Amino acid sequence: MSGNRNKLYPVDETPRPREQEPLKGKAATQDRILRAAGGLFLEGGYEHTTIADVAELAGVSRATVFWHFGDKAGLFREALSALLLPFRHAMAENLETIDPEQRLVGLIGVYDNFVVNQRETIEGFVRLAIEAPGFSETLLPGMMDLHQRFIGDLCETLSQLIPSDQDPEALAAGLIALMDGNMLLSFFDDSAAANDKRRAGLLALTKLIPRRKNRGLE
Repeated sequence: MSGNRNKLYPVDETPRPREQEPLKGKAATQDRILRAAGGLFLEGGYEHTTIADVAELAGVSRATVFWHFGDKAGLFREALSALLLPFRHAMAENLETIDPEQRLVGLIGVYDNFVVNQRETIEGFVRLAIEAPGFSETLLPGMMDLHQRFIGDLCETLSQLIPSDQDPEALAAGLIALMDGNMLLSFFDDSAAANDKRRAGLLALTKLIPRRKNRGLE
């Protein structure tokens, strides 16, 4: 990507997970299994990934995988949910920014960074949805829940910025549609110049959103 990223997103938007104690015992075993399963499901799809494959990559027995996750379908659901955790963490950290103007720019940056840094995950999700339509009920709820949470965060942020006669829900829906469109276009043209241009265009549009007067005095 281009070196213009910091110019476009002045807020420190790089997702950095909070420092945590190393996982131990059962939690560490589950984490290894989920990491192995997530990568294998995305690479080979549901049908071509076996519990034996996951167990071998995670360094555990097949019985251990079944004991922790019940069956292959349960493992699949948990693995997909775990793949979305980086985005959830980045969203939560960005909401700690008190100033809504910075938060709006930061939220856009979080979305963009997730698309850039988790590109293989997103492409894998799309491939799974196409190749395994029977698992739409597994894929879609988690993804759409995250999508709706992000729209909610945008809406809340906008409600603190715009005049009372403006509709924050409509503006949030419009912004997320533009971001989703940018993500889709990046699959066809992922050049740094094109990505930077789309990103700059989105930020330019946010500056056209009306701000309430004397916001800092309220």
